[in-house]
Amino acid sequence: MSKRSLITNITPLPSSISRETAVAQLHDHHAMIELNPLVLRHKPTDPPPNATPDEAQLATWYLITDQIHYLPGGAVKGEVSYKACFYDLPLGIQTHVFAPAGVDIKSKWSVGGNVPGTEPREASELGVNKPRDGLYIKEELDLRCNLFVSNFVKKNLKKSHLVVVDKIIERA
Repeated sequence: MSKRSLITNITPLPSSISRETAVAQLHDHHAMIELNPLVLRHKPTDPPPNATPDEAQLATWYLITDQIHYLPGGAVKGEVSYKACFYDLPLGIQTHVFAPAGVDIKSKWSVGGNVPGTEPREASELGVNKPRDGLYIKEELDLRCNLFVSNFVKKNLKKSHLVVVDKIIERA
């Protein structure tokens, strides 16, 4: 039994970070991978057989190994390896993770917003809590996985990706 979860995170950027700098951080695939606190190692790889033709031809593929804590406090931990692709967009990046146990994660990270005083404000969107002024990083996740591992995967994604965004801001 599969479950789909849509998750959106929006993080305002300090005014000292330009749009170009933020996009460059997102385009640095190795940094995006290494900033994730779960990642132990990664290396380039070939796409899996179930990648779409566009993903197989246009994206850059990595084999990534994470350390996962199965119980609170790290009493039981293990490693999980999976293939992920990265595809640069003009204002961000798309990723697609093919992980064990049928975990499928499509994400889009983008830089949105405006530079106050030099760019007009973005139009409001219903249900989207974004800053009225200033730049931000928006992460949109489409997670599909087994119902029984859904909460575990979501918890790990949310915790680790908050760290990734904080480290992107530190690096910029």
